[in-house]
Amino acid sequence: MHPAPTRPAPDASGSEARTVDPARPGRTVSHYRPSTPEDVRAAVDRAAGSDWPATTPARRAAVLTRLAEGLEQSRDRIAALVTAEEGKPLAAARGEVGKAAEQFRLAAQLAFLVEGTTFPAETPGTTAHTLRGPLGVVAAVTPWNFPLSLAARKIGPALAAGNTVLFKPSPVTAGVGAALAAAAYDAGLPRDAMPVLHGHDPDAMDVLLGDLRVRAVSFTGSDRVGALIRDRAHGQARLQLELGGRNCAVVCSDADLERAADDLVTGAFGLTGQACTSTDRILVATPVAAELMALLAERVRSLRVGPGDHPATTTGPVATEAQFHRLGALRTSALAAGARVVATAWDVEGRDPDGYWVPPTLFTDVPAGHDLLTEEVFGPFATVLPVADLDEALGIVGASTHGLAASVHTRDLAAAHRFAAEVPCGVIKINGPTTGNGVAPPFGGHRASSGGAFPEGGRQALDFVTDTRTVYLTP
Repeated sequence: MHPAPTRPAPDASGSEARTVDPARPGRTVSHYRPSTPEDVRAAVDRAAGSDWPATTPARRAAVLTRLAEGLEQSRDRIAALVTAEEGKPLAAARGEVGKAAEQFRLAAQLAFLVEGTTFPAETPGTTAHTLRGPLGVVAAVTPWNFPLSLAARKIGPALAAGNTVLFKPSPVTAGVGAALAAAAYDAGLPRDAMPVLHGHDPDAMDVLLGDLRVRAVSFTGSDRVGALIRDRAHGQARLQLELGGRNCAVVCSDADLERAADDLVTGAFGLTGQACTSTDRILVATPVAAELMALLAERVRSLRVGPGDHPATTTGPVATEAQFHRLGALRTSALAAGARVVATAWDVEGRDPDGYWVPPTLFTDVPAGHDLLTEEVFGPFATVLPVADLDEALGIVGASTHGLAASVHTRDLAAAHRFAAEVPCGVIKINGPTTGNGVAPPFGGHRASSGGAFPEGGRQALDFVTDTRTVYLTP
């Protein structure tokens, strides 16, 4: 099933860009018009002048609930668009649509939880209480790897609290961004409450980041772009930056190796490794390293690389041509440096030879200091490194500049608790894959993996999108 290419209404500039299917790069999926600096100024004007902040919590909750329902009713159509633009298998795309709906249902509840607090009187006759309200205009700059669910995690709480949102989806998945906006408008969200900006014009981005009316910027993406946002955002802007991960999974000698192997393959190769929480390095206790490696190799060889809409596909293409070339060069470099391939996935027959195919690959014997070990992979490569014990594993994890996700596989409850207490990461899994997270718990990394003091997800998401006022009342 291929969605028909989408095309926006003509505009005065006449400029137009397109998205392509990474499994069939010659095929156009959607068209969009890149936003200019003038477009950004006009969008901020509309968002700043919207009546949405004055709406009641009940109305906001109703709109967000209808949006969730609309996504569920359009699950197959939108999932096909996600697969066409980003490449993930249809089952994973359907799951993402469902998760986005869950995010908006949770946000509908948050509309009623923008609460203040009363405090004991410290001065006779004077009481103190706090008021919480929307910041104003919030910019949501979202990535291509989860174009629906990560957008929902940013947009939902902001709208629930009464903010307006400038929604800037990735140019890679512009069609998905447009589909989400259309679903929101169909649910009753005023267009001026969520103008959409497209493209990657640096001048347009500078206008967005420099406008004092944009009170907060929520961004998920690369370290490089995160650094640019830090540098260019005006000094009063609140920042929420979810950046790279260099994630490790630790397998202790007492682990259930069959279960661990399943979780490791999911964490490393699911979604073609294109998740910030994907497993890059597998640190396994030396006594069980050979056995675990054999189990992993068996599972990697069972994977099938092909178009996301092919029923045999377990692993889709990488999303962009740049990803394809970067990962190819990384593989070539690792092999030239002495790394050894333990196992590689198989191809689905009949796929387009021009697709951005990067097969899941399990490496070992990667030299210390190589980029495959020290940089974020963000692709379907994982490296096995034998370690002496949990102490050595914790030392390796702790030496990283980043601290997003880590997992440990063990039957020893004391070891699991120690790992959770000592590993310097924001997301910790015990006997599970590094990938995957719920809609209610907080999500955010430590150290270079995050910028700002505000995790995403759940009730605590309101902290980022609300202002607090303290009121002292003396009758």
